[in-house]
Amino acid sequence: MARIRSVATALPPHRVDQATAREVCRKLLGDHELLDVFDRAGVETRYFAFPPEYYMSGRGFQERNKDYIEQAMLLGERAARGALEKAGVSPGDIDVFLFVTTTGLATPSLDALLAQRMRMRSDVIRMPLFGIGCAGGAAMIARAADMLRARPEHRVLALSVELCGQTFRIRDHSPENTIGAALFADGAAAAVIDGQAHAGPEIVATGRELFPDTEHVMGWRFANDGMSLVLTIEVPEVIATRVAPALDRFLVKQKVAWQDIRHFVLHPGGRKVLETYQSAMGLSADQLRPSRESLRSVGNVSSAAVLFVLAGIEAAPGDLGLLAAVGPGFAVEHVLLRW
Repeated sequence: MARIRSVATALPPHRVDQATAREVCRKLLGDHELLDVFDRAGVETRYFAFPPEYYMSGRGFQERNKDYIEQAMLLGERAARGALEKAGVSPGDIDVFLFVTTTGLATPSLDALLAQRMRMRSDVIRMPLFGIGCAGGAAMIARAADMLRARPEHRVLALSVELCGQTFRIRDHSPENTIGAALFADGAAAAVIDGQAHAGPEIVATGRELFPDTEHVMGWRFANDGMSLVLTIEVPEVIATRVAPALDRFLVKQKVAWQDIRHFVLHPGGRKVLETYQSAMGLSADQLRPSRESLRSVGNVSSAAVLFVLAGIEAAPGDLGLLAAVGPGFAVEHVLLRW
C-alpha cells in the first residue's frame, strides 16, 4: 500500500489580519453589508505573496499572472524541497511529479519548470492538474495512490500551489468577489507518497464522485481582467445532500463506520462549509478542530488546504482518518488513511 511519507507546507511573507483585509475591501468596493462576511468567515490571519498595496493597484490580468508564475515557483519549490527533506529523498529519486493549481496559468506548466529547476530526472512522469479547484489536494493524493498500485516501486511528489490573491479583481463589486476576498489566501503544500515506505499514514482506499446538474455551483468565469469567482449559495446544500451521503457510501464500501474514524481531514472551505460538515455528518466540534484551526490561521488556500490540515494532525498507530475536499464540477475527492 502507498503511504504518505512526508508533508510540508510553505507560506508567503506577507501576513494580513482579517481587519486589514476588510479595510482594503472597504476602500476598493465601498461600504456595504457584505463586508460583515469578514467577521463571520472563521479567518483571523492569512498570508499573501504581496503586501496589501499590491492588490489595490489595479494591475491587469497579464501582469498578475506573470507575478503568479514567479511567486508560485518560489513558494512551490520551498514546499517541494521541504517534503523531500522530511522524507530523506532527493529530487532525483522522484519518479512521478503531480502538480495542481487553479489560480494561475502557465505553459510550460509549473511542474515542467520546477522539475528542471530542481534537477529532477529527465524521465520523470509529470501530471499537471488545473480546474479541479479546492478538491485538488485530495485528488493528488488519490491519483498518486492509484498510480502506485500499478507501480509500487515508484515514488511520487505531489505539489499544490495556490496564489488566490492574484484572482482578486478591484472592479468586481459582486458578492462572490467579496466573499472570496474574505476567505482565500496564498500557500503551497507538498507530499512525498511512496509505495515502499514503512512510515506515514497508509492510503487504504480512494474515491471520488461527480454530481450531476451541479456544474453551476462553483468555478471560474474568465473575464477580460482575470478570473471571476463562481460561488453560489447552494454549496452548503450540495454538501449536505450529495457530499455527505457520498462519503457514507464510501465508508460502507470499505466496511468502516463513522465512529471508527479518529481524524477528519476536511477541506476548510469556510465557516459555513465546516458547520454543514458537522451537522450533516454528525461530527463533534473537536473532530473539526484541525480544519477550523487551519482556516483560522491561514485561511482557505484552495487545493493546498487539506494538506495544511493533514500537516497538523497528531495520530497514533492504528488511527483511521478521512481526508476529503470538494471542488468545481461539483465533485468530492476522498481518501481513507490508516496511521
